[in-house]
Amino acid sequence: MTQQPRVMQRMIDHIRRIPREMRPVSAWTVFFLGTFVYVLFSWGQWRQFQSPSYDLTIFTQTLQQYAGFDAPIVTVKGVGYNILGDHFHPLLILLAPFYALAPSAFTLLILQALLLSASGFFIASAADHRLGRAAGWLVGLAYTFSWGVQEAHAVQFHEVAMSALVLAIAVWFLSTERWIAASITTGLLVFVKEDLPLTVVTLGVVIAWLSGRWVLGVAVSAWGGLWFLLIMKVLLPALNHENGYDHSDKIDLAALAADPFAVIAEILTNDAKMGTIWLVLVASAFLVLRSPIGLAVIPTLAWRFVSTNEGYWGATWHYSLVLMPIMFGAVIDSAARLRGSASTFWRRCGDVAPAVVLAVAVTLAPNLPMSNLIGPPFWDSDPERTASARTAVELVGRGNVVESDVGLMNHLVAGNELYYVGSEENPVPDFIIIDQNRGGWNMEIRLADYAPQIHPDAEWRVIHDEAGIQVAQRV
Repeated sequence: MTQQPRVMQRMIDHIRRIPREMRPVSAWTVFFLGTFVYVLFSWGQWRQFQSPSYDLTIFTQTLQQYAGFDAPIVTVKGVGYNILGDHFHPLLILLAPFYALAPSAFTLLILQALLLSASGFFIASAADHRLGRAAGWLVGLAYTFSWGVQEAHAVQFHEVAMSALVLAIAVWFLSTERWIAASITTGLLVFVKEDLPLTVVTLGVVIAWLSGRWVLGVAVSAWGGLWFLLIMKVLLPALNHENGYDHSDKIDLAALAADPFAVIAEILTNDAKMGTIWLVLVASAFLVLRSPIGLAVIPTLAWRFVSTNEGYWGATWHYSLVLMPIMFGAVIDSAARLRGSASTFWRRCGDVAPAVVLAVAVTLAPNLPMSNLIGPPFWDSDPERTASARTAVELVGRGNVVESDVGLMNHLVAGNELYYVGSEENPVPDFIIIDQNRGGWNMEIRLADYAPQIHPDAEWRVIHDEAGIQVAQRV
């Protein structure tokens, strides 16, 4: 009878040893709720064979290689293609053990759900610490289900999921005034993606501003600046198949240098770009403008808006995920500053700020991806295609050389040597798979004719042709 009280007492003692900032119920709640919702959404996508792009396949092959202690050669990008020469994200190697335990593209979707929800944990913890228990709930929920987080998860795995967690931890350290820990965490961003060293430069200024430790802040900024130059001028060209940076042509630096005011004027008159800016302002109740932390949104917005790629301008895809921890970190800091104001009006603004950002998040929710969970179309959108896709994947099996379009790539990548269909220098595969409706084609493809065109030295037999999905096997 005495053993149970002793066990309970030990558990209580262990809980007491956890730092107070790590104990709020709100943080654990948003973590588990976010994980449940985002895993559920991914499971719905997976069972419906939904593939917004081939990025999930790219990162699955990356982790395949890391798990096998090999260089990250991604064959869907090309024969011998080192993915670190496309985007610089070596921190992804930390996820390789999880992939080794469960080798499937779906594992990456679960990992992303955990990364995003864990970032929500730290944002809620920061809000609880600086603003109180109620704010932990309000800000934690608003962040975890914010537009940037939802849009990022809906388009499946990207490396910036790592940045959400790193930035959220940095915000938590800033809120608890652990300046060195915040600096070290911020420095990790240089290993997440090649543009993020610029965010590190800005956060160095923020750390100096908030802490008064200018040497520390300058060191963080210098770290970011040096890594930006090293990545862009040395590492990417050395690892790239063409000794350059594949995305450099998407930013017209000459035009920016020649007439920066014209570039700014274009941003202010562009509907997509201004729509993103207004979302950042409204979703943060304009508090992103009142905190030094808000400065850190500038590098990401800047490279997106000066890019010639229209896909970067809007609020969809994963491009706004980096902004979310920064934006909500600014909300927390601004609200805390307002509560310390001598003005009654501003103190009340600080009091209601957490409720306002949650209200905005709730208002936006019906137009965001997770709202699809409550609609029947998400769960059974095209049963005929789903059945055909399942049959095609089973016919291909594992241990084969496969060419595929975007449609079924994610389900074929684990266990097969996978290539993008029709790419030059591809070896002759054992199977070719076409998804006419969702594979990214803008013309009708008959695999019986197409397979001999791209691989004329082999004989082919179409073994499956249902609901727009075709499978050809090498005879």
